[in-house]
Amino acid sequence: MVGAGCGGDEVVVFLPESLEKVAGADAQSALAGGFLPVPLAVTVRTADGSLAPRGMVRWTFITGTGGVLSDSTTMADGAGQAQITVRLGAAPGAYGVRAQLVVKPVRAVEFTATALAPPTLASISPAQFGGGDSIVVTGTGLDTSATLVVSGVPARLLGVTGGSTLTALAPVCLAPGPVSVGVRIGAAVSNQLPATYQSQAEPIQLAIGDYAAVEPARVAGCALFPPAGSDTAEYLIAPQQVSGAAGDSVSYRLRGDSAALPVFGRPAVRERPFSLAFHDALRAAEADFAGRPRSALAAAPSDAATAAEIGVGDRRTFRVCSKFDCNTLEDFSLVDAEARYVGKRAALYQDLTAPAGGFATTDFETLGALFDEQLYDVATRAFGAESDVDLNGRVLILFTPVVNRLTPAAECSQAFVTGFFFGIDIDPAFANDDRSNHGEVFYAIVPDSAQTLTCRFTVAQVRRLVPVTFIHEFQHMISYHQRVLVRGASAEELWLNEAMSHLAEELGAFRMLSLGDTKSFSEFAIGDLLNAFVYLKDPEPQHMLFKVTPGTIEERGASWLFLRWVVDQFGDPVIRRLSETSLRGQQNIAAATSESVPLLLTQWFLANYVSDLPGVPAQGRLRYRKWNFRTQYANLNAQSPTTFDRPFPIVPPVFTGGMFDVSGYLRSGSGAYFRVRVPPGPRGTAVQLTDGGGGALNGAAARLNVVRLK
Repeated sequence: MVGAGCGGDEVVVFLPESLEKVAGADAQSALAGGFLPVPLAVTVRTADGSLAPRGMVRWTFITGTGGVLSDSTTMADGAGQAQITVRLGAAPGAYGVRAQLVVKPVRAVEFTATALAPPTLASISPAQFGGGDSIVVTGTGLDTSATLVVSGVPARLLGVTGGSTLTALAPVCLAPGPVSVGVRIGAAVSNQLPATYQSQAEPIQLAIGDYAAVEPARVAGCALFPPAGSDTAEYLIAPQQVSGAAGDSVSYRLRGDSAALPVFGRPAVRERPFSLAFHDALRAAEADFAGRPRSALAAAPSDAATAAEIGVGDRRTFRVCSKFDCNTLEDFSLVDAEARYVGKRAALYQDLTAPAGGFATTDFETLGALFDEQLYDVATRAFGAESDVDLNGRVLILFTPVVNRLTPAAECSQAFVTGFFFGIDIDPAFANDDRSNHGEVFYAIVPDSAQTLTCRFTVAQVRRLVPVTFIHEFQHMISYHQRVLVRGASAEELWLNEAMSHLAEELGAFRMLSLGDTKSFSEFAIGDLLNAFVYLKDPEPQHMLFKVTPGTIEERGASWLFLRWVVDQFGDPVIRRLSETSLRGQQNIAAATSESVPLLLTQWFLANYVSDLPGVPAQGRLRYRKWNFRTQYANLNAQSPTTFDRPFPIVPPVFTGGMFDVSGYLRSGSGAYFRVRVPPGPRGTAVQLTDGGGGALNGAAARLNVVRLK
């Protein structure tokens, strides 16, 4: 226990003293090369048994070889838990992991784990095959969760017999020549068998619900579809940019084999409201801050201090960013504020110049309890611990007219700034800078029913808007802390940083739903659902992996959809892996999932249309699990047909036979959707995907995704 002077008041800091295993984390097993089912986790406590948020824990392998930890040091979250994800090595056997307090290494616990034998392949028949051929592999450890993979491309599973025989259909449209064939169960991979792929200028044979992701360069940009027979066949065709690099784009031309007038895509429309531009400017500034020199983070962060340090009625001054691209000290308004609520995790302040008729004491208490008891817990459990540079264990929430004035009056009917976090407040690089408040601060609008400032906000509106903005910005605070301050890394790429903040809103929604509060559930979820809706209505002009410019609401909708789909496939622990790391962007996604980003992008893009589509059987990852979007959007369309103007946002153009010729641009992670019908008769259809000038597309940049619908 340490006493430290702080403005004349004594602050008592409780150091982490012990840790204990979280039930269910020890003695796990998984296939060699795979992830343990649940993260290893410890609860960190002080000497008196209290929880110790931000207690730092070091993780090391003590037995076993080849294993990988998601990081070497993690920090206890708001519930006092520090955790790590473990991927076992390729060899079966015993593994051991030690968790020890950084500040007191003798305080340690050890976990055991067992790597089970991975699937092993003995033979393949036939050893030469073409797309759509039946392949039979024999071996051990095979079950219906296994995926046969041919040179990185998944095959369609037909069945498994006795754990020793697996039958699948070879993927279509691979390059001819030698290929490797293996089996994947989760992240565990079998040995590889050699085979030969016989490329044929033959049609893509798909059953209803099956899909293919064709690399245009491998098939000279050409895909053939077989005759439909006696009934019309129908396919969803979705050209897509899959390089994984934020901000990339590539021109494309998609043509059928029959004469048609060309249709040229529209140029990208970049409309970014002031509120998003301001928000992006803060994130861009933080990206620059990450490269500044700063003192190392202390190895012994504090636990929350006692509530007596801040009392209701206490006053203090804040510096608040008051203009777009705030930089100099003059760009930060000086605000005098009074504490109106003090809880365990949050303290709410109000600017003394707030307009009359605003929040009553009960409003502050209601909001404070929501932050303290629900939102703080949701965010820190999902993303990890925030910083505590002011050693008071709380996030300060300042309601000030400065935030209201940020939005120009002309923008009020479009979008407005409701609140923000700025990394300058918690970064040690600004420890001696008067622009920083040297603590965890979230800034929010005040009620202004008489519209004395800029936009009109009633008390009810602010109570509705601010909690959603808070959990969004709280993720940004946690991200900056975990990446820049704890790990000395760069700030997360904007698209993934925003995706995680929008995921935080969704997690807040489901916490509200778990409490039976359906009204608040809707208030937290509606922003993500609307952003996703407007993206899916017209995905081609938008980047999913976007950079600071333009960062539209459509692109935020796309990034949230992709991250929600990733969490649906890999489970909630993947969120923490994405947060507690120094990796960025697509490298972060690849490491957290142990999957190819181009493969994930293609499966996600197809899932947007196919998931829950009546008459089309669900195929593996081509579906969402948390949401039934077709039902959800149909309900929203019935409730609010002006905002949600159709029952489902994706309405692809429909072409018959080869009568189409469209062109445009495929932007990072995104693409376009078309439905192609092959009418009855002896003739099939050919589809060619090239760059805009008719040349070959880079195979690493684009895919021609196809799903059989009928």
